[in-house]
Amino acid sequence: MTPRQPAPWRTGSDEGRGGQRDYLRVCTLCNRETDLAENACSDCAGPIVLRLSPAASVTVTVDRHAEVGIWRHRHLLPRTTARVSLGEGATPLLPFALPESTRGAMSTASCWLKSEHLNPTLSFKDRAMALGVSAALDEQARGLVLASTGNAAASAAAYARAAGLPCRIFCGTGSAAGAKLAVAEAFGAQVTVVDGDYSTAYAAAVAAEDAGWVNVTTTYRNPVLAEAYRTTAAEIVADLGDAPDLVVVPVGAGPLLHGLRMGFQDALDGGHASRLPALLGVQAQACSPLATAWATQDWLASLREPTRTAPTSAGAIADALRGYEEQGLITLADARATGGAVVAVDEEAITVAQQHLRDAGHLVEPAAATALAALGTEAGAALVGPDAKVVLVMTGHGAKDMISQGAA
Repeated sequence: MTPRQPAPWRTGSDEGRGGQRDYLRVCTLCNRETDLAENACSDCAGPIVLRLSPAASVTVTVDRHAEVGIWRHRHLLPRTTARVSLGEGATPLLPFALPESTRGAMSTASCWLKSEHLNPTLSFKDRAMALGVSAALDEQARGLVLASTGNAAASAAAYARAAGLPCRIFCGTGSAAGAKLAVAEAFGAQVTVVDGDYSTAYAAAVAAEDAGWVNVTTTYRNPVLAEAYRTTAAEIVADLGDAPDLVVVPVGAGPLLHGLRMGFQDALDGGHASRLPALLGVQAQACSPLATAWATQDWLASLREPTRTAPTSAGAIADALRGYEEQGLITLADARATGGAVVAVDEEAITVAQQHLRDAGHLVEPAAATALAALGTEAGAALVGPDAKVVLVMTGHGAKDMISQGAA
């Protein structure tokens, strides 16, 4: 694909438009700090997260007419010069009646769906790509490279096209992401299907990080991406008037959960929320290294054990973390710090949850339905107190999965 010049309205500068946040990169294993653009610690090879300067949320006024997408909340985000957007974010928070079979002791709880499946390419990944592609432009990237189970592929390809960058995608044969990859190809991305699972594709994407190709794989490989999910938390707080008691988050490696934690912390620090919600991560039982580790005393030892996997309808969160096990520690620590947990749900529970959501008019992919299924687990139910406010994050739309399966 020949790079195109981005449309002028898709990028801009900080001049006259309010600040974003300065940051350092911090190794989560040895706590080394650097301002270099590292994706892994140069001392110990540990995973990196960003440490942002305090948010100026009290002094910055968001001009909804001057900004689009996640840049409405630019004061929450790490500093960039380019600002790419396809209008992501501002997704609705919709009331949802829990099914009678799920309610039990939750009968007095209130529940909402954060409809991230209604983003431009039909998944929550669009927020991350708006920020990640903007940062790549600042780095004068030659192109983007990533591993994907499907949703990130469609998103990266769309945002890369809007930014005038070529995009190379690696996807494992086990992902069964035909329709999502077709979307990526329609945007001009080069798609390579590798024999294996997501971890195999991850290794291929890391190997392709050379000569100016920026990795936008949506694990913790590129620590900038997770920061975009601060805006999701900000929208939830704005809509509810406070943070909820519990947020349920489908997770593979878990950067969505990490970004939400940081966003709710911003709201608490800025006086816009009175609490941090408990964050409940959920995986498919067929591929659940984080949930398995959560139940042990030694998280890292558990993560380093070979993950037993089986086919799952929730392929969008099927990440064995093979070869980058330490990244899982970030998500586990975030769940613990908020008083949450990480659980796994079986295929039957996923199917039932997806049907309940469909009966209410919400067509979401199986990975998103795990959020509802998680409330049926012992740990999930224990986190829902009387009159609790619960938010389920709907991570991806069901339309692309149905097309892949040949459904009408």
